Amino acid sequence: MRPLALCLLALPLFSQAMDEATFRGDARKLAGACADRARLLRPKDAKMLAEYGRAFLAAGERAKAEECFQAARIDKPKDADVHRLIAAAWLRAGQRGEALKAIADMQVADPKDKNAFTRAAVNLQDFGQAKDADALMERAWILDPSDWQNCVAFGRSCLRKARREAAAKWFARASQAKPQEERMWNAVALAYADHGAEPS
Repeated sequence: MRPLALCLLALPLFSQAMDEATFRGDARKLAGACADRARLLRPKDAKMLAEYGRAFLAAGERAKAEECFQAARIDKPKDADVHRLIAAAWLRAGQRGEALKAIADMQVADPKDKNAFTRAAVNLQDFGQAKDADALMERAWILDPSDWQNCVAFGRSCLRKARREAAAKWFARASQAKPQEERMWNAVALAYADHGAEPS
């Protein structure tokens, strides 16, 4: 029987609910099983494919993860955020080399996507790659020094990692970009109040 036919036969089974006992099982196996179901239901969305890959990496299924990442890149080769999601998945898996390659691909895919660059810099920061994070955030800032939101987002991530000096630099840049913007001052206030935790 052909693979497509097998997938069509499996679809009704995979779209059924699982019981509570199943969800009490091994987290790694559940990550892979749930990603399999999601992929069968929605196999062609680039961002979802990148996220399935992340789940497969967590499940220890690297071949499936790489297959998802490749399909995501083929589907949306110029979407910087797809490459960022792939990089974030590698970072979560502790694979710095693969993450940095995905971030390099992101910058080639869309060299002007300051928001994806910022999100990738935050991801790098959150996973202990401060030097790479700082370098990438500088690139994002050069693309638009007036973007106070990105400055605050990165400054907040610096606070999360107890990098007060780095946070000060980015909050100062945010204040220079929009000194009359109350939302900027509030965002900085909350970053300090929350010790850099992600906003709720």
